[in-house]
Amino acid sequence: MNQRDQILESALRVLQNQGPAALTVRNVAAGAGCSTTGVYTYFGAKQGLVDAIFIEAFESADRATFLGSGGLFDACVAYRNWAIEHPTQYLVMFGSAVPEYEPSEAALLRAIQSYEQLLATVRSSAPSTNSVETNNGLAHHLWATLHGYVMLELQSMGAPNGESAEIAYERGARLVVDLIER
Repeated sequence: MNQRDQILESALRVLQNQGPAALTVRNVAAGAGCSTTGVYTYFGAKQGLVDAIFIEAFESADRATFLGSGGLFDACVAYRNWAIEHPTQYLVMFGSAVPEYEPSEAALLRAIQSYEQLLATVRSSAPSTNSVETNNGLAHHLWATLHGYVMLELQSMGAPNGESAEIAYERGARLVVDLIER
Protein backbone atom coordinates (compact mmCIF):
# COMPACT_ATOMS: atom_id res chain seq x y z
CA MET A 1 0.00 0.00 0.00
CA ASN A 2 1.42 3.40 -0.93
CA GLN A 3 1.78 6.22 1.58
CA ARG A 4 -1.27 8.12 0.33
CA ASP A 5 -3.47 5.07 0.91
CA GLN A 6 -1.87 4.47 4.31
CA ILE A 7 -2.76 8.02 5.30
CA LEU A 8 -6.37 7.55 4.18
CA GLU A 9 -6.62 4.25 6.07
CA SER A 10 -5.19 5.92 9.15
CA ALA A 11 -7.73 8.74 8.91
CA LEU A 12 -10.57 6.21 8.70
CA ARG A 13 -9.22 4.31 11.72
CA VAL A 14 -8.97 7.53 13.73
CA LEU A 15 -12.56 8.47 12.84
CA GLN A 16 -13.90 5.00 13.58
CA ASN A 17 -11.99 4.37 16.79
CA GLN A 18 -11.52 7.81 18.32
CA GLY A 19 -14.13 10.05 16.71
CA PRO A 20 -13.99 13.31 14.81
CA ALA A 21 -12.28 15.33 17.54
CA ALA A 22 -9.23 13.09 17.18
CA LEU A 23 -9.05 13.56 13.41
CA THR A 24 -6.00 15.77 13.34
CA VAL A 25 -3.15 15.84 10.86
CA ARG A 26 -0.80 14.81 13.66
CA ASN A 27 -2.90 11.78 14.72
CA VAL A 28 -3.43 10.66 11.14
CA ALA A 29 0.27 10.96 10.34
CA ALA A 30 1.22 9.01 13.46
CA GLY A 31 -1.20 6.23 12.52
CA ALA A 32 0.18 6.10 9.00
CA GLY A 33 3.78 6.01 10.20
CA CYS A 34 4.74 9.24 8.46
CA SER A 35 5.35 12.86 9.33
CA THR A 36 2.68 15.53 9.11
CA THR A 37 4.47 16.66 5.96
CA GLY A 38 3.23 13.46 4.30
CA VAL A 39 -0.38 14.42 5.00
CA TYR A 40 0.19 17.97 3.76
CA THR A 41 2.00 16.72 0.66
CA TYR A 42 -0.82 14.43 -0.45
CA PHE A 43 -3.87 16.29 0.84
CA GLY A 44 -2.90 19.90 1.59
CA ALA A 45 -4.61 19.88 4.99
CA LYS A 46 -7.41 18.19 6.91
CA GLN A 47 -10.03 19.52 4.43
CA GLY A 48 -8.24 17.81 1.54
CA LEU A 49 -7.93 14.61 3.54
CA VAL A 50 -11.65 14.47 4.31
CA ASP A 51 -12.44 15.41 0.69
CA ALA A 52 -10.36 12.43 -0.43
CA ILE A 53 -12.27 10.11 1.92
CA PHE A 54 -15.56 11.55 0.64
CA ILE A 55 -14.64 11.22 -3.05
CA GLU A 56 -13.13 7.76 -2.74
CA ALA A 57 -16.15 6.59 -0.74
CA PHE A 58 -18.49 7.63 -3.57
CA GLU A 59 -16.24 5.89 -6.10
CA SER A 60 -16.15 2.70 -4.03
CA ALA A 61 -19.90 2.74 -3.42
CA ASP A 62 -20.57 3.25 -7.12
CA ARG A 63 -18.34 0.32 -8.06
CA ALA A 64 -20.14 -1.89 -5.56
CA THR A 65 -23.62 -0.68 -6.45
CA PHE A 66 -23.76 -0.11 -10.18
CA LEU A 67 -21.07 -2.25 -11.79
CA GLY A 68 -22.21 -5.74 -12.62
CA SER A 69 -25.50 -5.40 -10.82
CA GLY A 70 -28.33 -7.54 -12.14
CA GLY A 71 -30.88 -4.75 -12.08
CA LEU A 72 -32.30 -2.00 -9.95
CA PHE A 73 -33.25 -4.13 -6.95
CA ASP A 74 -29.82 -5.81 -6.94
CA ALA A 75 -28.21 -2.35 -7.02
CA CYS A 76 -30.34 -1.40 -3.99
CA VAL A 77 -29.17 -4.47 -2.08
CA ALA A 78 -25.56 -3.73 -3.05
CA TYR A 79 -25.97 -0.13 -1.81
CA ARG A 80 -26.98 -1.29 1.66
CA ASN A 81 -24.29 -3.95 1.78
CA TRP A 82 -21.61 -1.41 0.90
CA ALA A 83 -22.88 1.07 3.49
CA ILE A 84 -22.97 -1.54 6.27
CA GLU A 85 -19.47 -2.73 5.37
CA HIS A 86 -18.14 0.88 5.21
CA PRO A 87 -20.03 2.79 7.93
CA THR A 88 -17.34 5.39 8.54
CA GLN A 89 -17.11 6.30 4.86
CA TYR A 90 -20.91 6.36 4.56
CA LEU A 91 -21.18 8.74 7.49
CA VAL A 92 -18.53 11.00 5.95
CA MET A 93 -20.59 11.01 2.76
CA PHE A 94 -24.01 11.58 4.34
CA GLY A 95 -23.75 12.04 8.07
CA SER A 96 -21.86 14.01 10.58
CA ALA A 97 -18.75 11.87 10.92
CA VAL A 98 -16.74 15.10 10.67
CA PRO A 99 -19.21 17.77 11.85
CA GLU A 100 -17.27 20.80 10.61
CA TYR A 101 -16.63 19.28 7.18
CA GLU A 102 -18.16 20.91 4.15
CA PRO A 103 -17.38 19.16 0.86
CA SER A 104 -15.38 21.09 -1.68
CA GLU A 105 -16.82 21.83 -5.10
CA ALA A 106 -14.89 18.86 -6.54
CA ALA A 107 -16.27 16.56 -3.85
CA LEU A 108 -19.82 17.77 -4.45
CA LEU A 109 -19.41 17.21 -8.19
CA ARG A 110 -18.35 13.62 -7.46
CA ALA A 111 -21.44 13.11 -5.30
CA ILE A 112 -23.60 14.44 -8.14
CA GLN A 113 -22.02 11.89 -10.50
CA SER A 114 -23.19 9.13 -8.17
CA TYR A 115 -26.70 10.49 -8.14
CA GLU A 116 -26.64 10.70 -11.94
CA GLN A 117 -25.73 6.99 -12.06
CA LEU A 118 -28.72 6.23 -9.87
CA LEU A 119 -30.90 8.37 -12.11
CA ALA A 120 -29.65 6.55 -15.23
CA THR A 121 -30.35 3.19 -13.59
CA VAL A 122 -33.87 4.27 -12.68
CA ARG A 123 -34.48 5.56 -16.21
CA SER A 124 -33.36 2.27 -17.71
CA SER A 125 -35.63 0.34 -15.34
CA ALA A 126 -38.74 2.49 -15.73
CA PRO A 127 -41.27 2.18 -18.55
CA SER A 128 -40.43 4.29 -21.58
CA THR A 129 -43.74 6.10 -21.15
CA ASN A 130 -42.50 7.81 -17.98
CA SER A 131 -41.66 11.49 -18.26
CA VAL A 132 -38.28 12.86 -17.26
CA GLU A 133 -39.92 14.54 -14.26
CA THR A 134 -41.51 11.27 -13.16
CA ASN A 135 -38.21 9.40 -13.41
CA ASN A 136 -36.38 12.16 -11.57
CA GLY A 137 -38.96 12.05 -8.80
CA LEU A 138 -38.83 8.26 -8.60
CA ALA A 139 -35.03 8.28 -8.44
CA HIS A 140 -35.07 10.82 -5.64
CA HIS A 141 -37.73 8.85 -3.78
CA LEU A 142 -35.69 5.65 -4.14
CA TRP A 143 -32.52 7.32 -2.94
CA ALA A 144 -34.26 8.91 0.04
CA THR A 145 -35.86 5.59 0.97
CA LEU A 146 -32.61 3.62 0.75
CA HIS A 147 -30.67 6.32 2.56
CA GLY A 148 -33.27 6.50 5.31
CA TYR A 149 -33.16 2.77 5.98
CA VAL A 150 -29.36 2.72 5.99
CA MET A 151 -29.08 5.72 8.33
CA LEU A 152 -31.60 4.16 10.73
CA GLU A 153 -29.58 0.96 10.74
CA LEU A 154 -26.24 2.71 11.19
CA GLN A 155 -27.68 4.73 14.08
CA SER A 156 -29.01 1.49 15.67
CA MET A 157 -32.58 2.69 15.42
CA GLY A 158 -33.80 -0.78 14.51
CA ALA A 159 -36.56 -1.97 12.26
CA PRO A 160 -40.29 -2.18 12.93
CA ASN A 161 -41.76 -5.07 14.88
CA GLY A 162 -38.36 -6.48 15.81
CA GLU A 163 -37.57 -7.72 12.31
CA SER A 164 -34.06 -7.53 10.97
CA ALA A 165 -32.91 -4.27 9.44
CA GLU A 166 -31.96 -6.18 6.29
CA ILE A 167 -35.48 -7.56 5.82
CA ALA A 168 -37.06 -4.17 6.45
CA TYR A 169 -34.64 -2.54 4.00
CA GLU A 170 -35.27 -5.07 1.26
CA ARG A 171 -39.03 -4.82 1.70
CA GLY A 172 -38.84 -1.01 1.46
CA ALA A 173 -36.54 -1.16 -1.55
CA ARG A 174 -38.79 -3.70 -3.27
CA LEU A 175 -41.84 -1.45 -2.81
CA VAL A 176 -40.12 1.49 -4.50
CA VAL A 177 -38.47 -0.61 -7.22
CA ASP A 178 -41.87 -2.15 -8.05
CA LEU A 179 -43.32 1.35 -8.28
CA ILE A 180 -40.51 2.37 -10.66
CA GLU A 181 -40.73 -0.71 -12.86
CA ARG A 182 -44.50 -0.72 -13.39
